[in-house]
Amino acid sequence: MDSQTGKNAMNIMHGKGVSPGVAMGNAFVYSDVLHRDSELYLINREQIAEEKDRIERAISDVIKSLTIDAKHIELKLNKNAADIFLAQKAILSDPSVIAEFKRVLEEELLNAEQVVRKIFRLYAMKFREMDNPIFQDRGDDIDDLSRRILLSLSGIHAHSLENLPAGTVLVARRLLPSDTVFLSRDSTVGVLAEFAGMAAHAALIARELGIPCVGGIPQLFDKITTGDILLINGTDGTVVINPDNSTLNEFKRSLEKYQKKEDEIVKISRNKNAVTLDGKKIFVMGNVRSKEDVVLAIKRGADGIGLFRTEPFFLSTKHFPTDTEFADFLYTSLEPAKGRYINVRLLDIGADKNPIYLHLPPESDPFLGRRGIRVLREYPELLDAQLRALLKVSQEYPLGILIPMVVTEDDVTEVVKRLRFLSDEMKLSDLPRIGAMIETPAAALTISSLKKHVDFFSIGTNDLTQYTMASGRENPMVSQYFIDDHVSVMRLIELVVEESGDTPVSICGEVAGRIDSVAKILRTGIGSLSVSAALVPDIKNAIMNIRLD
Repeated sequence: MDSQTGKNAMNIMHGKGVSPGVAMGNAFVYSDVLHRDSELYLINREQIAEEKDRIERAISDVIKSLTIDAKHIELKLNKNAADIFLAQKAILSDPSVIAEFKRVLEEELLNAEQVVRKIFRLYAMKFREMDNPIFQDRGDDIDDLSRRILLSLSGIHAHSLENLPAGTVLVARRLLPSDTVFLSRDSTVGVLAEFAGMAAHAALIARELGIPCVGGIPQLFDKITTGDILLINGTDGTVVINPDNSTLNEFKRSLEKYQKKEDEIVKISRNKNAVTLDGKKIFVMGNVRSKEDVVLAIKRGADGIGLFRTEPFFLSTKHFPTDTEFADFLYTSLEPAKGRYINVRLLDIGADKNPIYLHLPPESDPFLGRRGIRVLREYPELLDAQLRALLKVSQEYPLGILIPMVVTEDDVTEVVKRLRFLSDEMKLSDLPRIGAMIETPAAALTISSLKKHVDFFSIGTNDLTQYTMASGRENPMVSQYFIDDHVSVMRLIELVVEESGDTPVSICGEVAGRIDSVAKILRTGIGSLSVSAALVPDIKNAIMNIRLD
């Protein structure tokens, strides 16, 4: 034990730097409530009634929440989508469930949390052992119910990452999109994730926030506890736990030196265009998800907003937002970039991004299943709600609408048809620009047919690499195959540029934000890059030092 810090002795770990920068802060160890060890204690017979009341109150709370969710979804989508919540409500309303809780309480004298875990784990296991795939999927519903009840028992009605204290280094095994929507650069100074390669969601969000992230450190939870002092270097992947005084002082000097260099690059970025040594101007845009990000992108010299992600807004709300709420969010968020080039991507859910109020049925292979435009075509009310809001906002902002996960020509024409119908209904004559996200080899190979229906293309290299290299972005077991500047990926980019003709093409994937890949990308003919707001100055500076001829 270090007598000066009150912490355990200093320990140095090495992982993989996946978001550059250096930071110092206090650890917050995060785990999902289902995998968290809640307190186990025995009760006496006089306490059975009290614990039973706690469970019944929690169930009542969850039933009310499910009822509200079902109503919202039926209004916005359809009755079939709402039926999922009603089925969960029916499970909790079954008298035999309460009877089973009471039986376990009386026989085993465990506290309420442990009883809920025990019973729902058994229920989930029984469903998953059934032969019918539909019933097997109900195991996920049981886990969801268990999670809701445990949160209610704990008095938790908000995500545990919503109110992190300033100066926090978040430590997690992995982070899902529903976790990261609550992160803010005002509170989180760094991220450590056991399972996080360059393309993992945790790494992507860390780069967007401009905070360092280190991944690939096994058994993090055995080495770090909440409150530990952490020094992290997201460039070389070094992590120091509870540094001694000399290490801490040396790190502080490095931090000051890093910040001074960063300030100089930002100043140049704000005052100069990104022009190569042989005179070609390259537009450098920002990938953003909030007003905070938009402000940062413009402040750091972005020419506009190349990709506004809408998923965090939908993931962070407890219930399905109205058209007006979505439009108000866009008005507020985009205001700092008013008058500049702005592209808003339609809600790209499915796979690892599912709002709790939609509760899309689970799939055996979600990354090859219903994602992006596939979900929106299946739920046309969800598509129309966004298009109405975007049409309204486009009357004040020069918007482009990006269609995610395009594979076929129909994916584009369906959106264009709905946009024109809704604009006629709203009596609007000026339509936003329409763009297609090129994230699949199928889309890249059919540019000649797609360009007839769109005004621009945006290449999402994260997914394009995933599907070209057959390597899951979140799968550390095949990370060596996730090579987003591989010759096959670069050839597809070249093909898109060649086939697009006069239709503008931009890249908004992570490869565009890496200094060592910028020259290779620009030599494909790309004239516009969209990168995390924090990376704009570095990429503009790199472009100014490249000769393309």
